[in-house]
Amino acid sequence: MKFIKIKIVSPRDVQSVDNITETLLVNIDHIVSIKPIRMVIEDKLINGYWLRTSNGKKYRATEIPAELASMLEGEVPEAKANSSDEAVLN
Repeated sequence: MKFIKIKIVSPRDVQSVDNITETLLVNIDHIVSIKPIRMVIEDKLINGYWLRTSNGKKYRATEIPAELASMLEGEVPEAKANSSDEAVLN
């Protein structure tokens, strides 16, 4: 087994305004998919990752190991401002 360290947004209350990050060790053999996303953390739009594991659990990660992040470099959707200054994702 090979474990990787990721930093996730706490799943305790997904709709909460106060986002809490936690460190989690995950067996890399049980990660099914990693998708780059944009997410709001503390009123800021940041790059993050949507991880899905073989048992069906899903995690919003703010940090993943560099070797995994480098494979997804340039894949995060760009945020554009529209006329009402709201962020719009492609």
